[in-house]
Amino acid sequence: MVIEGTIVTKEEGLSAVFEGAEQPYVRCTIARLDHPEIQSEARIVGLSRLDIPIGGAVKLEVTRTITDRKAGVVRFDCRLIS
Repeated sequence: MVIEGTIVTKEEGLSAVFEGAEQPYVRCTIARLDHPEIQSEARIVGLSRLDIPIGGAVKLEVTRTITDRKAGVVRFDCRLIS
């Protein structure tokens, strides 16, 4: 699955364990290109800094989907395509 859209928020310099190894990631909120009223929460794995500014366009490949049923939120782990 591919998510394309505009960066609404971003938080850089984070790290967590992904697939058994600690890796850097950037947490961001994306206003979807296909449905701008829908905002997706994404963690871009493998980057400690994202050079694309808030308001800039981004294209992400989803590697894993996480559903938090209690909070009613779906989050995506992604890789930056462009």
